[in-house]
Amino acid sequence: MKVIDVFYSESKNISCISVRYRGIKAGQKITDENGNLYEVYGLNTNGRALLNGITQLLVRGEFKGDIVNLVES
Repeated sequence: MKVIDVFYSESKNISCISVRYRGIKAGQKITDENGNLYEVYGLNTNGRALLNGITQLLVRGEFKGDIVNLVES
């Protein structure tokens, strides 16, 4: 799925990735187009984003890329 926006906090070493997709849960794994693996450890609960169908994923590390792929377990 296409990334809408990425915010990286260097001091906390976390990325908040905005995507237009529902159904992702904490604990799921995702990759970027370079094959880097991340685990979703939380979801940012921003009411306005949720109303617009946008999910904000929280992952550890700096997410770089424009595509998020769900990893099937």
